[in-house]
Amino acid sequence: MTIKELTQKIIPKSGLSHYAETYLTWAGVGLIGSFVATSLDGQAELAYAAYYTNAVNDAVGYNFWILLAVIGLLLFCISLPAIYLSLHLPQAQWLANQLRRLSYTFFLVAFDEGGLMIGILIANFLHTSDKMALLADKSFLFSDVGLFSILALAFVNSFLWLLGESIHNRDDKSYSGVVSLLMNAPIKYLAPGYLSVGGIVLYLVVNQ
Repeated sequence: MTIKELTQKIIPKSGLSHYAETYLTWAGVGLIGSFVATSLDGQAELAYAAYYTNAVNDAVGYNFWILLAVIGLLLFCISLPAIYLSLHLPQAQWLANQLRRLSYTFFLVAFDEGGLMIGILIANFLHTSDKMALLADKSFLFSDVGLFSILALAFVNSFLWLLGESIHNRDDKSYSGVVSLLMNAPIKYLAPGYLSVGGIVLYLVVNQ
């Protein structure tokens, strides 16, 4: 299998257009919200400028995004054996479907919130005013926001979308993308790979 074929297979059924539309929507909300907050603070002294910028911060929480991502990853790891079992044992279908929906929900909310954070960080990166710096200095994410931080967050957030849309499709309730690829893999490769990756994820979650 070539890299091109592999890339096509891991793309979820919802497609990249859904990915781009959702990202642009939430990042746009964060970007516009930040500009509006700065404008409303425009006549205030710097010491009081956090009134509206803090309102933006309160809507987004980096630690909460981490929590959503971690829960989604744990549910994803639990869902994979349930999906595989449901392929051979119809009685397990209901459990697998519920786990898939739950995992998708956490990934979906995490991705939306991540997009919102990226929009706010882009607004801060543009240095629209000294007051906008309060979004980074007083608040929820990084003290020195740079392009690398924004790109790193965008990459991780995109990974959450990939897993979420692969584990559950809202239209036909099926799985696709990377999950389909895993379910079609021979068990002699799937089992060791799952145990290794699942163990690493669990170790990182517990130790962080």
